[in-house]
Amino acid sequence: MRLNRSLTFGLFLLGVMFTLHLLQTPVSADEVNKTGKVVARVNGVPIYENALQSHLAALANKGRASGFARDPAKMNDYQKKKALYSLIDAELLRQASNQQQVTDLDAKVSKRLQEVKGKFPDEEAFLKNLQARGKTLDIFVAELRDGIRYDEYLTSKKVIGVPVPDEEIQKFYRDNPTSFSVPEQIKVRHILIEPDGSTAEAVAKAEKKAGEIRNRVVRDKDFAAVAKEVSACSTASSGGDLGYVSRGTMPAEFDKVAFSLKLNEVSEPVRTKFGFHIMEVLDKKPVTVRPYSEVREFISRYLQRFDDEKRLNAHTLELRKKATIEVLLD
Repeated sequence: MRLNRSLTFGLFLLGVMFTLHLLQTPVSADEVNKTGKVVARVNGVPIYENALQSHLAALANKGRASGFARDPAKMNDYQKKKALYSLIDAELLRQASNQQQVTDLDAKVSKRLQEVKGKFPDEEAFLKNLQARGKTLDIFVAELRDGIRYDEYLTSKKVIGVPVPDEEIQKFYRDNPTSFSVPEQIKVRHILIEPDGSTAEAVAKAEKKAGEIRNRVVRDKDFAAVAKEVSACSTASSGGDLGYVSRGTMPAEFDKVAFSLKLNEVSEPVRTKFGFHIMEVLDKKPVTVRPYSEVREFISRYLQRFDDEKRLNAHTLELRKKATIEVLLD
């Protein structure tokens, strides 16, 4: 099997976004002052300690955003050296991509800048975002310029953007059916009766009321009208309609009964932490697998990014072999 792991359909975009981060270069040398202690040289070009510290801080921020907090001051020597080598690799790629001839570079930079600005409500919001990230517009434009060179260089070397063969996409789809499954769903409506307090007497009174209402629904066969009249849930205005739900959307006690009901069967009152529910199931959808045509593009993007990462790692290793690298980290 190509990948020894199974991915849920809902995680594909997250996986694509994560691998995009892997393909981005670390802190640009232009973002930090080119002074102070030198921690490495790449073909004679120095990498300064403040660049490494900035990169470590960026890694810590990404960790916090992902729920994995890391204190740069507490990183061990291995972690610091690993971070330094990512800066070395970035410098190697910068040097290599600087040799790349890019047609209409200024126009491409301007287009990409406008695309980024378009994600903000106005120019002021865009500039404030840059300031919050410790960047100037000139630095950001330089990064865009470098990024376009990176893209075109890596594309020309067939490191990124190589299409994944259709048979590999199909194989991944066949090998991971559970990754594309849609769980069982039911279309259900309910009436909620809330106890007027938490005392045993209040709970018993609410249960009795729920039973009477259930009998009324069965007798009158007008669930929606009764729900609109008496339900304490916000869905009352729509006749208690919860739409299609899968297991885990509602409390366990609710699920246990709702998923066991027959179509158009009205349940007995079911108690949850919210009160007493009277339910009716209007439709059922069994477990299904999303069709290949629907998920093909997601699979293709994921596999392509995964392959891009592998090729990028191999390419930077080749660049290291040809380079003169001095690591001066204490």
